[in-house]
Amino acid sequence: MKRNVYDMSLESPVARILIRLGTSLSQLIPWKNESGIFFFFPYWHVGGAEKVHADIVNCMQESKPWVFFTHQSQDSKFKKMFAGAGRVFNVWAILKYTLPFSIGLVSGYINRHENAVVFGCSSRFFYRMVPYVRNSARCIDLMHAFGGGGEDFSLPAVPSLYARVAINKKTVDDFREQYECRGIDSRYLNRIVLIENRVDIPESLPLKEHSGRVNILYVGRGSEEKRVHLVARAATMCKARKIAAEFTFIGDVIDAVPIEDRQSCTFIGEVSEYHRIQQFYDASHMLVLASSREGFPMVIMEAMAHGVVPVSTDVGGISVHVRDGINGILIRELSEERIVEEMVTAIAGLASDAAALEKLSHAAYDYARQNFGSDRFCTAYRSLFFN
Repeated sequence: MKRNVYDMSLESPVARILIRLGTSLSQLIPWKNESGIFFFFPYWHVGGAEKVHADIVNCMQESKPWVFFTHQSQDSKFKKMFAGAGRVFNVWAILKYTLPFSIGLVSGYINRHENAVVFGCSSRFFYRMVPYVRNSARCIDLMHAFGGGGEDFSLPAVPSLYARVAINKKTVDDFREQYECRGIDSRYLNRIVLIENRVDIPESLPLKEHSGRVNILYVGRGSEEKRVHLVARAATMCKARKIAAEFTFIGDVIDAVPIEDRQSCTFIGEVSEYHRIQQFYDASHMLVLASSREGFPMVIMEAMAHGVVPVSTDVGGISVHVRDGINGILIRELSEERIVEEMVTAIAGLASDAAALEKLSHAAYDYARQNFGSDRFCTAYRSLFFN
């Protein structure tokens, strides 16, 4: 396995010298971050996690925080979401390839600010730097879900973290189990805070036509854990069984779909303008996901807010909010063939029963209104940062 630069030891004599050199030179930086708030995120490309990060930054926009990106993004389509709320620094190459000098430089600069707040998520630079930030700063991280590796590479920073944010109870439980298994002091569990994500909720449930054909939507990446090929296979199976369902895919996913299934699908590609995505939600009846792991996906929250019924594999924290047969349909984690079969069965059942589909749609929308609003989200983060 290729060794990552972030795996290097910071205890060697050379590393210590470079960190001290960076710390010394940080005193020469002429600018000051008047807000004292520093964000460290990996990317600004299109993605559910990136939208959450932008939402958090926007909660602090009156303070004009500084936002650092520590990994190379695939595109810049979400850049404006961050740039409108703070000062953006896309300096991932400097941070990564001058390590460990960059750790001393950035932590030394942060330490010039009294009562600094340092917030990070999924950034290896952030976790390597945090132990060098002075104790008076509030260092906080966000964990979307276990399974992506962040739960492991973040562990050495645990004693240096003022708080850890989990977006659902499943992740809180995962932290508890991990700390016990790894022998981490249980007192650090008291630093875990549950703050669920937010989405914009329409004032009323969008009206959806049901004229014998249902519109099925997939929104997301084409990465391995999303298993987009299963959704595409379900589209082909629906077509073969003459189930009146139209499958639309939003995201860079076409390469993840086998050639033989592409003719059953409509590919829109990436859509970065949220109002356009909302139009697809308004016109759709079901959102279908076949992921092998998740936290609680933003796309499910967004879909439910528009009365789109989620049909999803029961993984991660999805079942915390999606109740099978009440406001969505949950598919058990079985073999891929069985997952596709159960998805098609669920789609066929709702396509042929307009009353049941409408009932689930209303329940999904009502649940979103009660649980996914924005006021509590910003209030919770501001309290964590400033109180």
